[in-house]
Amino acid sequence: MNTEKDYRQKFAFRLVRLAAFILLASYTGITHLNAQDNKICTVETRAYPGRDPFMWDGLYAASDGKVYSALIHEGVSAHFYVYDPETDKNVLLCDLAEFLHERGKGIRSTGKIHNKPVEDDEGNIYFVTMNNGSGPNTIDYTSWQGGHWMKYDPKTNTLEDMGLVDRGIGCYPLTIDKKRGYLFGIGFTGYFYRFDLKKRVTKNFGRVSNWDVCRDIFCDDEGNVYMSYPTARVAKYDAEEEKVFDTSLHLPYDPAVFPAQLKNPMIDRTNIWRAVQWDPADKVAYGITGGSGSILFRFDPHDGAGGRITPLVKMCDSKFLEGDRKNIPYSTLAFAVDTKNKKVYFAPSAREFSIQKYQETYGSVNAHHLIMYDIKTGKRVDLGVMQAADGRKIFGCEAISVAPDGTVYLCGQAEVRDPAKSTRMIGKVPAALHLIIYKPEY
Repeated sequence: MNTEKDYRQKFAFRLVRLAAFILLASYTGITHLNAQDNKICTVETRAYPGRDPFMWDGLYAASDGKVYSALIHEGVSAHFYVYDPETDKNVLLCDLAEFLHERGKGIRSTGKIHNKPVEDDEGNIYFVTMNNGSGPNTIDYTSWQGGHWMKYDPKTNTLEDMGLVDRGIGCYPLTIDKKRGYLFGIGFTGYFYRFDLKKRVTKNFGRVSNWDVCRDIFCDDEGNVYMSYPTARVAKYDAEEEKVFDTSLHLPYDPAVFPAQLKNPMIDRTNIWRAVQWDPADKVAYGITGGSGSILFRFDPHDGAGGRITPLVKMCDSKFLEGDRKNIPYSTLAFAVDTKNKKVYFAPSAREFSIQKYQETYGSVNAHHLIMYDIKTGKRVDLGVMQAADGRKIFGCEAISVAPDGTVYLCGQAEVRDPAKSTRMIGKVPAALHLIIYKPEY
């Protein structure tokens, strides 16, 4: 018969075992995190001459090696920059509110560019302006004139306004059909637009999405355009029929994963793709899902009658890979494919998921990693914590583009030594947007 003393001894022994288990588990977890965060991905940084606090996807490394950045100062103006690797200078090309004659009129201004610029066969660069309701609440949001189709000619260093997309509407995503001379975009209210570069005429094909608007689209080698819409579905603009159809394709998606914001779960961006890019050499697209662990997928539109989407690997921050986590943060737009060297690059969000509020990548104090996927070997590689050579920290990134020589350019927040040059404090660290440069060893 067990005595009271025996029970006490057994209980004490179990407490010791439990404490030891917790300590071991904690130590193992800390060791794992330290191991992954000890690997450093050394990058270079180049400051922008302006003081724009944000940017979303507006980064493009052109065929001539120059890098274009579209930065955002909501309620003030969007700014268009170019970085020339030969001169190692980052230069302001245009203040959009000033260029579009919006200043001093008491109206909402062009404070955003939310699309990755595209390029035609002659080296001209195109993008679309936005406002998206940004600006002082005392100014009527309907006073904004609307987004403009913009063309920059680097040969003559001239920017041209090619006309309105639609009254009060700018585009989130943008793609180009070089052969036919068309630009395509989806407006803030979910309508699909086509712009004829020769005739300078815009055509509205109707609404392709309610909430949430797809942030990235692509054009294949036949001129067809693909876009994502809830829930985890794909629509197609058929170039021959000039119509938009719903397809039977589905994206990899786990409906049990927490939505982008639990305080307003009906507005869920996790069930559409976040970013996508066409590979003209292999004639397939690669993309990243908005949620479900930032799943990298391969999309072959020519496989079978309707195409095929194949999930490849989770590209979220390494610390979220272990266990059955349902609170992996929403994917960033910092996604690009090196079509020449067959690499995929992604800078995932490092922030912890919050059930109380919606949080973007910017402002997170966590260590931010650069993830690479080798298309040839099918292996995911965590390149490590991004850090400048002088030890300065790199924070959230929302754009990547790969230059023809394989140099990887990102745009994100970097620590600055002089607080006067910062646009915000991240914890106790002054930071500002920088062009971030990573040079792989091929």
